[in-house]
Amino acid sequence: MSIAITGGIGEGKSTVLAHIASFGFRTASADSVAREIFSQPAINESLARLVGVSGPISSQNLRAAIVQSPGIRRAVNRIMHPAVMEAIRQSGAEFVEVPLLVEACLQGRFASIWVVTCGPEAQVERLRARYGPNVDVRMVLNTQLPTSSKIPFADEVIRTNCSDEAVRRDISMALARRFE
Repeated sequence: MSIAITGGIGEGKSTVLAHIASFGFRTASADSVAREIFSQPAINESLARLVGVSGPISSQNLRAAIVQSPGIRRAVNRIMHPAVMEAIRQSGAEFVEVPLLVEACLQGRFASIWVVTCGPEAQVERLRARYGPNVDVRMVLNTQLPTSSKIPFADEVIRTNCSDEAVRRDISMALARRFE
């Protein structure tokens, strides 16, 4: 079984996954897999129908619909998550970045859970830098559980509100504990 890397949007999960890959482990990103699956015509058409538009639907339009409706978010998850998880299983990855691990109740599919966090203030700052001043980052954050709700599921907590060197050192120590 793989180890899940989770945490909130903008908290450094991809950075942590890249460091893990640099140590020689096979990795996968649920977001990357989801983008591939989203582009499959049958899936995209199902998502377009769900939102009530003629296909294909863009990721931006789907994201806007998800932000506006928790019901649509749940329906999108029912369409996407099984296909994403199957593709990840087939990848043979040892570490998998799964942003919505807890929201989708997927914790039991992984041998261990590592939660990545930079803290709420740094997260908001990072999202403002990513999306610009015209995006309400609180609306984006409201589509996910706060990272503080994910930490109780963690076997390891990796903090990214420090230097890249410190993050890499913390990952190395977590790997040593896991693979001793």
